[in-house]
Amino acid sequence: MLIAVLTEPNFRSYLWARQTLAGITQEAARRKYRLVTLDADAYEEIDYDHLFGQERRMLIVIGTSISWMPKALDFFSSRNIESVFVSFDPAETTLPTGMVRMDYVGAIHHLLTYLTEGCGKKRIAMYGYNPNSSADQIKLRYFRRWCQQTGQPAEKAVFYNLADLNACYTRFRTCAADFDAAICANDIAAISLLSLLQRDGIRVPEDLYVSAFGDSRIAERTAPPLTVATLDHSELGRQAVQLFSYLCKTPTTASVSARIRSKLIVRQSTGCVPDAPFFSPQQKDADGFEASINFYSDPEAERLLRAETLLNACDETDLLLLDGLIAGASLDSLEHTLYLTVSALQYRKKRLMKIVDCAGTDAFMDFLMFCRQRHVL
Repeated sequence: MLIAVLTEPNFRSYLWARQTLAGITQEAARRKYRLVTLDADAYEEIDYDHLFGQERRMLIVIGTSISWMPKALDFFSSRNIESVFVSFDPAETTLPTGMVRMDYVGAIHHLLTYLTEGCGKKRIAMYGYNPNSSADQIKLRYFRRWCQQTGQPAEKAVFYNLADLNACYTRFRTCAADFDAAICANDIAAISLLSLLQRDGIRVPEDLYVSAFGDSRIAERTAPPLTVATLDHSELGRQAVQLFSYLCKTPTTASVSARIRSKLIVRQSTGCVPDAPFFSPQQKDADGFEASINFYSDPEAERLLRAETLLNACDETDLLLLDGLIAGASLDSLEHTLYLTVSALQYRKKRLMKIVDCAGTDAFMDFLMFCRQRHVL
């Protein structure tokens, strides 16, 4: 069986997309399916008749943005090509054949319940949300409904990230004292927030509880470590292949969907207050917001994503090497403490530099110092 996969251009180079694709690749290999990755920049020019041949005309599309994904859906629908959408929940009347996404409503409900009932927090901000992300719009739709039920002004509590985390914080800083907790759109935005709060003398968790969606390695290494609602993108990819397989064997005129549940990992950013038993809400819906904003164009977010990629590529020796470089140690001195030759250490250093796309030592050291300032190295 052929599985063709297309990833939204603005999304494909980042860790979450790579994790999803890794899950797809793993499950496709297990089932002995033939996987073909398509060029999303030129998806309108692909010869789909030749691509599918006698196979069912259906592909997997990975992406999140409200400005790109519906256009792709319209294009494929007009050519009688079915699609399984991953990470995107369309608000349009036209639906893909299949959808696999996180249970964002369950996750935001869990976070709100934990912060209000478990931690006693009543004034909660939504921080760093991307209006061009369907996932963020789902979270905000539920938050607005929660605010209506609790009598709080929702819009004054939402701080959008328009591809500029510093500008987002500037807006938040003017009224930070109005809130006792913040739920960040993702762990990248949360780590940026933690750093800026620390700079301004606002203590976490003493002055403000901070939580996020994610579960990256940098989220557990930052100071303080982040409480997160987990997002398992590898499982998202595996489930996409399973749904694809089911649809290929079961022709249907309905749109079939699956949601991946999250779990809450409690850490110091919310005072390590233990979580209580959780029950997910029964309803889920999305919100439409037409925009064209790329979260990943923000330089700080891009560097934090590269930090996460670096940490995922490091073994314990690599981490010790990075600690030594940050401390100003030479490779000659590290040869004796790490029990590796200078040439072996140089090889490791060059490999890590390539992973984070640093052409020279100065750029690499600047990147490492950025990571140390954000407490992720």
